[in-house]
Amino acid sequence: MTSATIRYEDVRPAAWGGVLVPPANPSVEPEMQRLLHPAMTLYAARLATMPGTTLEERNRRYIGLYRDAVTAFGDLRLAALVIGLTGPSYRLLPEGDAALSRDLSAHAGKPVATASLAIAAALFSLGARRLCLVSPYPDWLTAEAVAYWRAAGCDVVEVIKMSDTFRAYELTNDEVAAALSRVDHDRIDATVMSGTGMLTLPAILDARNKHGTRPILSSNLCSAWWLLRQAAQHAASPIFDRAVPELAATLRTPQ
Repeated sequence: MTSATIRYEDVRPAAWGGVLVPPANPSVEPEMQRLLHPAMTLYAARLATMPGTTLEERNRRYIGLYRDAVTAFGDLRLAALVIGLTGPSYRLLPEGDAALSRDLSAHAGKPVATASLAIAAALFSLGARRLCLVSPYPDWLTAEAVAYWRAAGCDVVEVIKMSDTFRAYELTNDEVAAALSRVDHDRIDATVMSGTGMLTLPAILDARNKHGTRPILSSNLCSAWWLLRQAAQHAASPIFDRAVPELAATLRTPQ
């Protein structure tokens, strides 16, 4: 085959996954596509903008957009669809979040989960209960996140705040790495880095390479893992394997 030859399988992936993304979020698609196996392609749709609103107002309104948004892919044969947000789900607590995802799955005709529900599934798969929460949120949303994880049966033993305002889209790798350096891994089973807009992969890879550490889970990493499971893909990307080998190993076992 010459370099100019393109095979059918090079442009027609073995599996398709979908993601809904907040309009200004810069991190979901690039992180998730690097985490998925090359045989799986990610398709994205963006939620409507809400000019002049606060983060709290957007979090209240986003959920009302989900039902229409999950049908935005038309007849594209997605194996599953993940909603690339965590914040709006936290006030629902796990029971309400699961009910929302069931309703959206029925409406879309395919499995749908929020990023928060994907994190919960990953934690359950790892048997991780004692958590450190790394939060890029203001106090009120961090409190909602802590309440969510405690209602899920987790023990949130440590919370690392990164900012007093919402800066997830602007955080530098140095800031994310500095937050991870403060985690007391001896007290926990896993770290949860909440917020799909926060770029996490470089800092996770660096922390695992330098210090080993317990599993570090991000919203985008768990969303990619959940899509792979739903699409019956038994491997992730090499980057995923390096970032969280414990979670990558679960892809090779039956659900």
